[in-house]
Order: sequence, then structure tokens, then C-alpha cells
Amino acid sequence: MWLVPLLFPLLLLTACASQPYPPLPEDIAAETARTPSARAPADTAVDQAGAPVGNVSAAARREARLPPVSQEVNPPPPDPASLPAADSRALKILLGERRFEYYEDKQLTWSGKISAGVEEHPTPRGEYQVTAKDIDKRSGSYTNSFDWPTPMPYALQFKGPYWVHEGYVPNENASHGCVRLRHDDAKFVYARMKVGDPVTVVE
Repeated sequence: MWLVPLLFPLLLLTACASQPYPPLPEDIAAETARTPSARAPADTAVDQAGAPVGNVSAAARREARLPPVSQEVNPPPPDPASLPAADSRALKILLGERRFEYYEDKQLTWSGKISAGVEEHPTPRGEYQVTAKDIDKRSGSYTNSFDWPTPMPYALQFKGPYWVHEGYVPNENASHGCVRLRHDDAKFVYARMKVGDPVTVVE
């Protein structure tokens, strides 16, 4: 049973963007099958430290060795449906602080922890807009340690293959370039943000 807390983070490992990145397909599973360098074998094992053994990225190996971190958001964000409609919405990603800030009508509405890209897969800095939303996105380039296309739920695309989405948030940057939010935070931001809303990524 001691492996149970270690296996949950592996479900979300090896997700997010990396360069070069293949085109995002309609058929995620078929595209994933054509990217063997990003795949983990179906019989991927873990070592005594809980790290994946096999064809898994260096970032995923490092993350698997980190101590488990609670993903509880306490206090939780407000119920999105309870808030009045906003004339403007904006999301700011503060990479240095590993934190996001969500604004409505230029007022800070909510904030929380993030995990962004590791040094070899940096999250792009700049000013962007939400170009797409996908509540049940699956990675087109990466599979997790169970050989499944990695889940990226509550996903907001802001630049090409880079998305803000729900994912495991350790106490350091661990992704392949996407910005991970904890479940409650990601669900709240996804519910409020709209296509065309600004996303700013700063150091």
C-alpha cells in the first residue's frame, strides 16, 4: 500500500508542452502512438524511490522523486456561479513566485500555487490571450507512466502547445512548459475565463 501515494503523481507525469512539439491532432491517441520518444512503455516500473524506470523524461524522473505534496486548496475558491458577470477577466502567471493571480474588472479575485516549466522546458514569457478551452484535454505528445495520454483537464490554451490546466503541483517547477494548477483552482479559473481573455506570463 505504500506505493499508492506515489502512484498518483505518476498519472500526471510527462505532460505539457515541449519543443519541438507535434501538431495538436483531433485523434490524440493516434498522434501519441506516432511519438515514440515521448512514450512510456505499458509495463513501466518504478524503482524503490518511486521513480519511473524506462523511457520517461528527465523532468518526470525528478518529479517522481519529490515528496508528496497535498493538493488541497484551503480555503477553496468561491463558487464560480455565485459571482456576478464580469466585464473583463485576466490571468497573470508569476513564475518566480510560482503563483497565479486571477482578476475580474481589474480587481484581484483569486490566486493560488502553480508549477510551470522546468529549466530545459521553460514556460514562455509574454502577453497572450486564451485561444481555446478544453475541459477534458489529453496530451498529444506525452503519455504518463501507465502509457495513457496524459490528462490535462480544465485546459486554457495561451500559446501554441502551451496550456494552463489542472495538474499535480509540487513545491517546484516540474512541467514540460505548461502551467499546472491544483484541481479546485483550475476548475474555478476555467469556469470564469473566456476565449480572448488576456494571459500574462512574467518572471
